[in-house]
Amino acid sequence: MSLHHPVYENPDILRPKEAGQRVFNPRTRGELTAELLDRPAFSAQEMTFASSKKRIVITGEFDELGTTAYRAVSLTLDINIQSGIYLFKRGEPSPVQSMSYIECVEIDGRDVYHLNQADIGTLHLSVVESCYSARLFTMEGLDHNGNCLELCGDFSISPPHASF
Repeated sequence: MSLHHPVYENPDILRPKEAGQRVFNPRTRGELTAELLDRPAFSAQEMTFASSKKRIVITGEFDELGTTAYRAVSLTLDINIQSGIYLFKRGEPSPVQSMSYIECVEIDGRDVYHLNQADIGTLHLSVVESCYSARLFTMEGLDHNGNCLELCGDFSISPPHASF
């Protein structure tokens, strides 16, 4: 027997799990690779695409959150961004709202995750039918020691709602 949800007035909106019932689990498909100055190369094991009414967040992650090997690259873009070449400068309005790199570092004998925010960057973006790709993106900022952190890479991502 299915459950009834009064808000939707639809008896099929909530259903107990039945043996053999297929679960729809859409997946984001994509890849992100990057070269970093004085650090190992980055190759995402998992990609995430999130969007709201104002922005899109594309994240590539390496290893599991909670491990010292965990690293992530994240780009926050205006929801209306189109194909083009964009320059990013932190604090200035742009379709590229932020660029960051997270890594585990040792500070005062403790392992902590450090968010490295880009001060400047570039993005060569192609948008086709809700699929986003960059043949090149760069970001440059300072790491936890105040040293220059440079990263350049490429990515492609197809969110679950993409039409192909």
